[in-house]
Amino acid sequence: MTGLCLAVWRALEQIPVSSLNPAMINARLQALEPSTFLHAIGSAVPFASYSIVALGLQPYVMALIVMTLIPLISKSIKGIRDSPDGPLRLRRWARGLTILLAMGQAYGWTALYEFGNVLPSMDWSARLVLILELTGGTMTLVFLGDILDEFGLGFGNGAILIYALSPLAGEVHRLAAIAASSPSLEALYRPFGVWIIFSIGVVIASVAVLLAVRRIQPVESEKPGLGKPVEVRLLLSGVLRPPLFANAALFVPVIFANYLEPTNPGATAWVNAHMTAYGPNAWTDIAYAIVNASLVIAFTYFVIASDFNGIPRELADNFNPFIFLGGAFLAIAVVVLPVLEWNASMAAGRGVGMSGFDAVVVVAMIVFVVRSLEQSRELAAGPPVLMGQMP
Repeated sequence: MTGLCLAVWRALEQIPVSSLNPAMINARLQALEPSTFLHAIGSAVPFASYSIVALGLQPYVMALIVMTLIPLISKSIKGIRDSPDGPLRLRRWARGLTILLAMGQAYGWTALYEFGNVLPSMDWSARLVLILELTGGTMTLVFLGDILDEFGLGFGNGAILIYALSPLAGEVHRLAAIAASSPSLEALYRPFGVWIIFSIGVVIASVAVLLAVRRIQPVESEKPGLGKPVEVRLLLSGVLRPPLFANAALFVPVIFANYLEPTNPGATAWVNAHMTAYGPNAWTDIAYAIVNASLVIAFTYFVIASDFNGIPRELADNFNPFIFLGGAFLAIAVVVLPVLEWNASMAAGRGVGMSGFDAVVVVAMIVFVVRSLEQSRELAAGPPVLMGQMP
């Protein structure tokens, strides 16, 4: 059932939305080079960017993140979350919020591709059809996640499993495209070697950190529940939220720069060139990486404070070192190592980028599934990873 759901997910990416420019469709199909296997798979799915599931599960993930933040500002919602059926109710609300977020994102999608002449000029009714089509594609993926939870290896996180596997599928096509565009495979030996070494290092470190546990001996106290050692995981925060929060914060200047582009194109060009760790200026690249890593660590503290606000005072002091170590690991894996890998592969002959965030998320989901298989289904199933107090 898991394999069938994943096959359906990949098949949906080959169904283009209605009203696509016929000339664009022909151009995309003619651009496919079937002469070699690498060229064929390197071109990826022809309509992945224009398919009915082009939005993916990003709106659903954003909705889950929002539902983890609302209890911090609303005591009534916090009371609902702590009730026996609270997680299920919040999960249903997250589905409704997903529809709203997907419709808003779909509107931006239609405006973007209308500007790029991929879609023709349209009135409000034609745009609404496309918005509903894209929103329906996203909710179909959520439905596939529910099927994984019911009959497959979802264990309450089927949709998150599809979300985590999305970059894995794209990575295969990206690497194949790099190999297909290279003048010779011999020229890629050293760059790919660098990429493999860094990727294996991130995977090994992710597994070690996700499985790392320390037992804290109880402190003399009259409070119940402290009579036996408490197991504390090294990575207390969810692996998705701190990096996503940091990226969202750093993307704000880019949004404002895009609005200023018609009146001040020079400022927009400067922001686009320097609000990245891969720009032309080494000093601004380093500064951006430092700010990004610092934000990841800071948001790790924020996520822990929101997830574990009921920590007994006797144990609170022991959590701080774990929060810092978990945040530091995320900062190194998501920010520092990809920058180092890119520069090392460039020095080896060609840049072969890697996403530390995608690697950590994929490893986290694999660890979660394996851990769930080792337990009973009743114990493993529960709220999504983003809504539960676990990595």
